[in-house]
Amino acid sequence: MTIELESQEAADETMRAATAADVRATVALRLLASAASLAAAVVVATNRQDRWGITVTFTMFQVWVAFVAISSACAAYSVLTAIFVRSLIATHWLHHADLFTVTLLAAATAGAGAVGSVAMWGNKPSGWYPVCRLYRHYCDRGAVSLALAFVAFAALGAASGLSRFPRAPPTPPAPRRSRC
Repeated sequence: MTIELESQEAADETMRAATAADVRATVALRLLASAASLAAAVVVATNRQDRWGITVTFTMFQVWVAFVAISSACAAYSVLTAIFVRSLIATHWLHHADLFTVTLLAAATAGAGAVGSVAMWGNKPSGWYPVCRLYRHYCDRGAVSLALAFVAFAALGAASGLSRFPRAPPTPPAPRRSRC
């Protein structure tokens, strides 16, 4: 026998069926996240600058390699969930998968941003000098990709917020028993 508290009954009553506007908003946010994260991955993957015989590419830094991989995976995840959102919107696992993807994207963006910060301003105590004065084009494109990743992070985070409470049709309340 399961005992339901009054607060659980109230939560069940506030659940509502997903409207067409809910589905459209979720699809739009997921497609925005997909486009932004794919654009961020492409900008980094094609980023290259030659100066004085030294070529700088994203493969020189493992954090940028991880950034490209995670951004690409986020783009694929966002497209797949956008395609099947009508059937997935009422599942509990969608929110958890969204949070996992948002966290991975945030970690990859933070790591790439930290490396970009050291490249931009240096770190004199550790002996790192700013290299963005020499490789300005490379650093500018890296900054654009970080901005795109932040847009993807915000869009997928908002979509994750919409998937927090499944919007399944409410079940009829159980008949109340009288206390005798």
